[in-house]
Amino acid sequence: MSRNGLRAALVILFLALAAFVPIIVSGYSELKQADSAGSYSEIASHYLSAAKRIPWRPDLYELAGTAYYHAQDYPNAEAAYQKAFLRGSLSPEGWVAWGDVVYLGNDPERALDIWQDGLAVPNPSIQVYSRLAKVTQERGEYSAAAEYLEKYVSSQPNDASAHYRLGLLLSLSDPAEAIPELLAASRLDPQFDPAVQTLRTALNLASINDSPAEQLVITGRGLGLVNEWGLARAAFEKAVEADEEDAEAWAWLGEADQQTAGDEALSLLDRALSLNPDSPTVRGLRGLYFQRVGNDRDALTEFQAAARLDSENPAWFASLGDSYAKTGDLIRALEAYQYAVTLVPDNAEYWLLLATFCAENNVNIPDAGIPAAQKAVLLSNEDPAALDVLGWALLLNGRYPEAKQILLRALEAAPRHASALFHLGVVYLQTGDRAAAFDHLVRARDLGSVEAEAALKQYFP
Repeated sequence: MSRNGLRAALVILFLALAAFVPIIVSGYSELKQADSAGSYSEIASHYLSAAKRIPWRPDLYELAGTAYYHAQDYPNAEAAYQKAFLRGSLSPEGWVAWGDVVYLGNDPERALDIWQDGLAVPNPSIQVYSRLAKVTQERGEYSAAAEYLEKYVSSQPNDASAHYRLGLLLSLSDPAEAIPELLAASRLDPQFDPAVQTLRTALNLASINDSPAEQLVITGRGLGLVNEWGLARAAFEKAVEADEEDAEAWAWLGEADQQTAGDEALSLLDRALSLNPDSPTVRGLRGLYFQRVGNDRDALTEFQAAARLDSENPAWFASLGDSYAKTGDLIRALEAYQYAVTLVPDNAEYWLLLATFCAENNVNIPDAGIPAAQKAVLLSNEDPAALDVLGWALLLNGRYPEAKQILLRALEAAPRHASALFHLGVVYLQTGDRAAAFDHLVRARDLGSVEAEAALKQYFP
């Protein structure tokens, strides 16, 4: 190259540097500002500006996406992750986060596609399996969800929640393998123990039943007891497929449909009734359906039939008492609750139902309500809910010093018991201690007590 040519090249290089160096410097300045920014949105904005000025740092788009994610600005987060993907700089964790923001933006189908693509990258994040398990379960693809979750759990053995979710899923397809997963969840986190024991009992009972349909019904009932109605519905659907003449399977499917906000509950319950009108389970579940939709007359008819067909089951008589009360027959309601406690005299729950009925309707408080509440307190080892109802009954009977003492015991055991706070506030109102009444009513209102809010408006306008 001639000296003139070299000189020209140097001039061009100098001009180029003069143009680009300030841009690059400003890019690094944006990075520095991101470190000290006061909000996630500002952090994201600085990362985006830096990424545009420093082309060899496409990873900054992912950092911007993550900042937008934390700011709950999901559209901008998705756009940033998309730019990182197009530049080939999306990390395994970035694939997880990209799917997250799309999912949180109410597009689970596209999130599923993103997470599945995230499995194809080198060394994919194990969190992808957890996300895929969640979204496939929501789609009703329970076998696929279980497979994804098994892969996740294999590398995350200390995740109690994952073991529990896997146990739930396996209860539909492999009950024998479900129990070890549930027990693992219970060992790792004791909060799962009550639900695990319920499910373990259901699965063990199902295993000794010879009917495939009944096995699934028992499993579904167990899932319903732990409020997993989506999975319970799947179990009941499999049950009616196994035996289309199983009336109770159809009835439980109707219950699950109502629990999951479906629109077929009544037709499913009608199918059950046509198959076996003499099943107390069918009649009782129909009663629950009518009760929930506000049809108290038909609910009463169904519970009457259930109680007649299964006269040793206290649940039907408690439901019958509730239906009588809602239709205005308080005498028969009291009789039904009283009969229920004679069937299970050592069960605190039914004594508490009797006491609550008396208190709610101001019926026979001294002779039935207070003794029933006292029995519930004794049998429940002074459960705060039982103490609250006893205090309420004593309040209604004008026995204010005793009511105050009992309600204070309830709050000592459960300081945030809204109902006990409300009832104690009323005791203070009745005894002229307005300052204490106001304090307790405010606390009860703040914990969600509608009655306390109404009392505050009435007595402390």
